[in-house]
Amino acid sequence: LLELMENGSGCLNGSGAADSAEKAQQQQQCPAVQLSERNCEAVRVIGQYLRELGLARSAEALVLEAGCPLESGAAAQFRSSVLLGDWDGAEASLASLRRALWRESSWSEIAFRLAEQRYLELLESGAHIAALCVLRGKLTPLQFSPDRLHRLSGLIMCSGPEELRQLSGWSGAAGGTRQALLDSVEQFFPPSVMLPPKRLSVLLDQAVRAQVSRCRHHNTSLSPDQLTLLADHSCQAAASVPSVCSQVLDAHQDEVHVCQFSPNGRFLATGGRDCVAIVWLVEAAANPPGAPRVRHHLTLRIGEERGGVAWLAWSPDSRLLLACAAEEATEVIVWEAETGDCIKKLKHRDEDSLTTAAWLPDSNHFVVGGNRGHFYLCSVDVGFEKAWDFIRVVALATRREDDGGTAVLAADTFARIRRYRFDTMQDETLFREDGPVMSMSISQDETLLAVCVASAGVHLWDLRLRVCRRRLHGLTHGAYLLHASIGGPNQDFVASGSHDARVCVWHRGCQAGDGAQQHLLPDKLSGHGGLVSCVSWNPRHHGMLASASDDCTVRIWLPASLAAAALAASADGTGPGGAGFSSNGCCSSTVSKHQPPPLL
Repeated sequence: LLELMENGSGCLNGSGAADSAEKAQQQQQCPAVQLSERNCEAVRVIGQYLRELGLARSAEALVLEAGCPLESGAAAQFRSSVLLGDWDGAEASLASLRRALWRESSWSEIAFRLAEQRYLELLESGAHIAALCVLRGKLTPLQFSPDRLHRLSGLIMCSGPEELRQLSGWSGAAGGTRQALLDSVEQFFPPSVMLPPKRLSVLLDQAVRAQVSRCRHHNTSLSPDQLTLLADHSCQAAASVPSVCSQVLDAHQDEVHVCQFSPNGRFLATGGRDCVAIVWLVEAAANPPGAPRVRHHLTLRIGEERGGVAWLAWSPDSRLLLACAAEEATEVIVWEAETGDCIKKLKHRDEDSLTTAAWLPDSNHFVVGGNRGHFYLCSVDVGFEKAWDFIRVVALATRREDDGGTAVLAADTFARIRRYRFDTMQDETLFREDGPVMSMSISQDETLLAVCVASAGVHLWDLRLRVCRRRLHGLTHGAYLLHASIGGPNQDFVASGSHDARVCVWHRGCQAGDGAQQHLLPDKLSGHGGLVSCVSWNPRHHGMLASASDDCTVRIWLPASLAAAALAASADGTGPGGAGFSSNGCCSSTVSKHQPPPLL
């Protein structure tokens, strides 16, 4: 182990007069380097990093030549004593460092942690009498944490090291606990006295994360430590962000109002004015790998008297599909997605208008509502269970609470987003929007909520802090509903439909500025021939986006590299699904609108 010279001269040294003489000679040979304060800090951080890597000689040579101490002499002696298990020496060094603490009150906590480590190591080695002396003479007089002291005193009855480690959650003297102790006490000292642990690693991680946050097309699940440090990070749009239409699904006979991928990414459900819901199967191609394709699975009819499909919602286990019909409809329908079997038809009152729904995490209960004041908790097993009267609901979502329960988030006709608990029948207003709410979509981790506001764009809310993180502009508004979707491996992308027949895609974290005042223009995907009312990100294939339009089609968007590979594979007959590509570079669906599909 390395120590700093006690006089604080700034060089790492060993022990003994011979080493000191050798270092003095080396210092005479090394020309003095005049370093600025910032450069001295950099030398200290780099020296610490080299030492953490086990490159002790390199760290010593760096400090020797630069003349910048990594730590004060007392701090170096304290570190060395802890790592060697010299607890008396550690206590003596701590006494000399007492005035350097951020807060004087921290001294008793550090002393307690030192004595605690000493006590546990004595118990591990079987020296119970010595451990008892530490308990009575060191730990008890500090009066730091009675509960913790009580737990420690009970460990003296352990029959052996294995039971000690199991009951205490302590990994032993050889398990890195001494270094962990040092890391835990470094926070109590100013950096000029003792560097925070792994300082260079933290700085590098922060730098990479900052570059990722500014990357407009970042769409990878790689962690920051997997990204190169040799160049600034920048994702290529062609390889990461949906930008090319790879398929056109034209099985619908009329306007398509909604599209939703299942939570497992295996199915896509679409519905609209033609009174059918179509379930599509998403297949990952083997050639090229990672280029998903969509093919028709089954078609479900809701009945022409219901005026079309207003909303589709997947159960969390991706097994059931729920459909809400248009404004005049009074019932909801639940199907088995794999077989197309109708599991449930729910109708409560003749005057109901149930146009939106959301599932609870158990995949059995769900909530439904509408803008006439009907708001119900239902289940597949029982049917209607509870009602919240006179709540005019525009959109619904659910999220887990810290206590294990489930909160229902409901946007109402007063531009409020409210939280409801059907188990306790409690409710509260989370926030109010600037204008009428058209729709909302929650992220996979249930921390973000994308709210489409009439004539105001898409607002991205942090549900934990209840603050608006982004106001996303650039889409074209009109009189019809638009639906947004949050996606990407880190939930960094937001997509929305638009009245100008294009799909808008934003990266929510790629611009500088603060809070809700940030404005970011989107990338726009062109190809539809009518209003784009709904979009959906695939939660499994993060580069896959679906869009539904009034031009009676659903388009599948992929990154340019995957789309080009899929086109090439289809041209030579190696692509999946058996669907041919048209000359405009888009794939026609297995079921064409000119040949109505069989109905279940």
